[in-house]
Amino acid sequence: MSLSSAIEMMKKREQEIQRTILHLSEKTKSFTNPELIVIGGYALRAFVSFSRFTRDCDFALKKKNGWNIDELKIILPEDYSIEEEEKRGSYGFLRCVKFVKYDKTRVKVSLDFMEGEIRGRKTNEIILIDELMVKGRRFFSIQIVDQAVTIAVPDYPDYFIMKVVSSRASDIRDIASLIHKNGIPLGLEKRIKQILPNPEIFKSKIKERILPEIRRATFVDSWRGIFGTTKYTEEHKRKVLEQLEGYIEVAEK
Repeated sequence: MSLSSAIEMMKKREQEIQRTILHLSEKTKSFTNPELIVIGGYALRAFVSFSRFTRDCDFALKKKNGWNIDELKIILPEDYSIEEEEKRGSYGFLRCVKFVKYDKTRVKVSLDFMEGEIRGRKTNEIILIDELMVKGRRFFSIQIVDQAVTIAVPDYPDYFIMKVVSSRASDIRDIASLIHKNGIPLGLEKRIKQILPNPEIFKSKIKERILPEIRRATFVDSWRGIFGTTKYTEEHKRKVLEQLEGYIEVAEK
């Protein structure tokens, strides 16, 4: 597939996600019933100047007596099907998918809803979706394709914690952008203790995954590439590293 075709395919996916977010906003009374929080790549647009394409749209919501995800299944846009569903104690997960035609291929659009907890690939990667996360969310207008769309996103410390716990390659580049634009969040230690059942994972992710990746000689090129910009520099990288290293130094005292 050519680069231009890949870009058009990603735009097609974004157009569908734009329609879906607007639909969910209408059906949930502007993300208030239930109280949805957009996380992942689309939330990043509320915090940094640049945006990147992302394959899916992720939502977090607090656990209720019963399951919010049961109600969400009823109000989904047409043509979405349930690919995965899990309800276990304090944690619920729902993945809905739709295939959109593009040229001779089909573009997969995914919606992930995480209720009660956000869980990663390892058993200790758990983030609690507490009352403060819901009440502290902020509403921002972000650009999706050619339209401004208002979404609810986590408060900055909560979003930063999510990115650190995940620490995929794309997350690490997001973290660098977040620190470059906003610095290390204030009140971080308090929130780590409140929403991470395994708080030690936060420092270990920074030391074992994030710092080694940012220190790599090729990091700036990949950082620029994922956001499609030439603005990021080695000096920006150095300042990001200084802030992360300073945080670890203070946290370990």
